[in-house]
Amino acid sequence: MEISEVPYIRWAKSEGQLGRHLLTMSAVPPVDWDDIGLDPADLELFEFTPYGPTEVMADIEELWGIDPDGILLASSASHAHFCFGAALARPGETVVHEIPGYLPVVDALSVVGVKTVPFERHFEQRYRIDLEALARTLDEHQPALLLLTNLHNPSGVRLSQEEEQGIAALAEDHRCHVLVDEMYRPFLDPDPGPLSLRHPSIVSIGGLNKVHGVSQVRFGWGLATPQLVDRARRVLDSTTLHNSCLTDQVARAAMKRWQPLRARGLRFASDGWEIMRDWLQDQAIEVVDPAGGLVCFPRVPAHLGTDGDGLHRLCIEQGVNLTPGRFFGACDHVRIGFGLAPQQLLPALEALGRVISSG
Repeated sequence: MEISEVPYIRWAKSEGQLGRHLLTMSAVPPVDWDDIGLDPADLELFEFTPYGPTEVMADIEELWGIDPDGILLASSASHAHFCFGAALARPGETVVHEIPGYLPVVDALSVVGVKTVPFERHFEQRYRIDLEALARTLDEHQPALLLLTNLHNPSGVRLSQEEEQGIAALAEDHRCHVLVDEMYRPFLDPDPGPLSLRHPSIVSIGGLNKVHGVSQVRFGWGLATPQLVDRARRVLDSTTLHNSCLTDQVARAAMKRWQPLRARGLRFASDGWEIMRDWLQDQAIEVVDPAGGLVCFPRVPAHLGTDGDGLHRLCIEQGVNLTPGRFFGACDHVRIGFGLAPQQLLPALEALGRVISSG
């Protein structure tokens, strides 16, 4: 078994932090203690919640009607991904995943020893899922698990109602579980709720990372049937045992401020995309407009004669950092984060524009 080198995460922790202008960021700026109504002096150093705060489960139940027994609370959304992935795909079984896509969730399952098969979402088709092509891939490889993102990471495209219905039908027809990263879904207004409500074979992954401003607290969840959650809890019991009591207390407070935190995040996304869209009008760049969220995935302009890594090198020389598309499986693209405060985003895009125009 060969464990993945986890290239994107390793890069994001090192080179991804370089430069004056960080267009690598994919979450809203952090909140303060006052924003979540919690005094850190009130934190307790001991609190035993075997599977996470019941208050958070009750909040999730109130938001989307999820049975608390169908909620896995984990030490980040990535941890929830792994708990379900490791529970649903055995060594030697096949996992089908989207390209471009958020590949760290695929990397994590290398620990399990699964086989991986990509299916493509094409820029020319505005990253819509070709359900017939996906069905052929599932027919050929008979996977245990299908990995998706909604909103699509890295493009921000939303699954259509037809795609959602088609995915549920494919899960039924192929007896395949579907694990959907929905970290950016709360940027949709109104929020349509988790895809796991569509079919018992679908698992929805969420958390307090992207929209709510508490990304470094590391608190996530998976929503599924109680039977699937019980299987995932076996993995949790074998890894972290339970979450940090400090994380649980912060998460409990943040969930009580869910709507105002989400409203704050929506403002960052709306303001950022307005600035980004205005900037794009003056650039020779092709991009599929995101339905929401904080990132887009433009194609590298042909006149530069390079790929995403080449553009990244040109940008770094000018103090601008963005994410090369190879980390998502599309070398001729870059991911740009536009969730910065306007006073940071405007000069960052101006600097990026100078790089592109001088190429």
